[in-house]
Amino acid sequence: PLPPHRVDPLLLLLIGIVVVIGGIVWLKLNAFVALLAGAIAVSVLTPTGHIERHALAQGATPAVAATQAQETLGVKIARRFGNTAAQLGLLIAMASIVGACLLASGGAERIVRSALSFFGEMRAPLVFWISGFLLGIPIFFDTVFLLLIPLVRAMTLRTRKNFLLYVLCASAGATMSHSLVPPTPGPLFVASALKVDLGLMMVGGLLLGLCSSAAGIAYAWWANRRWPKEMTAAQDESPSAPSFVFTARPDADLPPLWLALLPIFVPVVLISGLAIARNSAGGASLASALNVVGHPNIALAIAAVIALATLVWKQKGDRSVMRTQVQSALGDAGMIILVTGGGGIFGGVLQETGV
Repeated sequence: PLPPHRVDPLLLLLIGIVVVIGGIVWLKLNAFVALLAGAIAVSVLTPTGHIERHALAQGATPAVAATQAQETLGVKIARRFGNTAAQLGLLIAMASIVGACLLASGGAERIVRSALSFFGEMRAPLVFWISGFLLGIPIFFDTVFLLLIPLVRAMTLRTRKNFLLYVLCASAGATMSHSLVPPTPGPLFVASALKVDLGLMMVGGLLLGLCSSAAGIAYAWWANRRWPKEMTAAQDESPSAPSFVFTARPDADLPPLWLALLPIFVPVVLISGLAIARNSAGGASLASALNVVGHPNIALAIAAVIALATLVWKQKGDRSVMRTQVQSALGDAGMIILVTGGGGIFGGVLQETGV
């Protein structure tokens, strides 16, 4: 029989959280370093009996469970980081390239301008919501926010009201899609940890994201009436604010709307289409056709190729721009992969405590 529990798993969880949060907030450590420190602290303090019980609960044989309990700290960290990076690394890298190219080619601007043109100024909150939601799928939230803020400020100068409403609508759309819809890193990690099919995660994330962000819009209207917020004008803003643009680019320099939307919808359609075909009666032939292109890594790679081709086209064949954007995107993706891998290590050692 295994020895009785000597360390409360909840105490181990508390120690891990204190190390991670304390490292980030008080010591100002990089999130990856803080997660790694928390994982090491929890792993060192976790008795081997806890690890064996966890392995047996996962269906391992007693011999395998005993081997896992004796695994060295270095091997454990490397294995868990490698598993997480293998599942998510390429997806994060491709999604980062798509986002960077959408920004550099003007595709993101085209989406917002087209939405504003279609819905009109009177429905500006809806425009910010839809634009934020669409752009939050392939682009990191902070970038989407900084992208939309100039338009929010210009619209506020035009209407002389609703600054808080516009900001909250943009935030509600981008926050929910970025939190719930792959290929952003958070939903990717959740799908991997819970072993949820990525296509179904996309469909469910889209539906839940639309509902939750709609609740955010309702709150935005209420908050805007309760706490009306005046915008402080920046030094370079004209009171007349003649147009709603992010840059001085004319419309002719931006890609068409269908091409701007293509890198966003292609992976969603391919990945979710494969998942739906696999889980529906009579969908075997469609699943067979989508079996290659519907794999998340391939679908995101196709989206990245489309985004890169659009960027080269709008830059009139200047490939140096493509190289610069790819290098920048992969730099950002590298840090996200490290942090996500650190989360995989930390989550793995917490599971072994039996918490």
